[in-house]
Amino acid sequence: MTQRKSVIASFVAILVIAGLGYATWRFVNEKSAQSCRACARPVHSHMKTVAILDGQRANYCCPACALSEHQQSGKQVQVVELTDYLSNTTLKPDSSFVVRNSDVNPCLQHRPAVGEDSQPLESRFDRCSPSVLAFQDRKSAVAFAGEHGGQVVKFTDFATQYQR
Repeated sequence: MTQRKSVIASFVAILVIAGLGYATWRFVNEKSAQSCRACARPVHSHMKTVAILDGQRANYCCPACALSEHQQSGKQVQVVELTDYLSNTTLKPDSSFVVRNSDVNPCLQHRPAVGEDSQPLESRFDRCSPSVLAFQDRKSAVAFAGEHGGQVVKFTDFATQYQR
């Protein structure tokens, strides 16, 4: 009887350990899907950018982070999905437009880094700046730029600049 109880206890312990392992795996996977691969900031649904890097899909908070990955790592980056800033719909990069350097940059809506003296650190580089927001058509991008400033560029032309 005691041997049977110890077998059952061992089985339950194995199930608990497996369950904890699975829960940890799910948590890590969900966290990485919600964080930018490049800057670790949250991925905003209306700016999500998906790219292929080293043969695997990676999520980025904005097109600037995805494209700057090439400059930082020297690896080829292929953007395969953009998200329309206004409608939150998935876009094909080849037919999209971006507004660069507008006064809207959701990636920078975070607390500034502080030094040991508790004073804000001056930022000299931020891969999410200037902002790059995707739009499904030129008309929407031009209207947005009219309100918020910035330059309207076809995404493929913009991406070519980063791949050099």
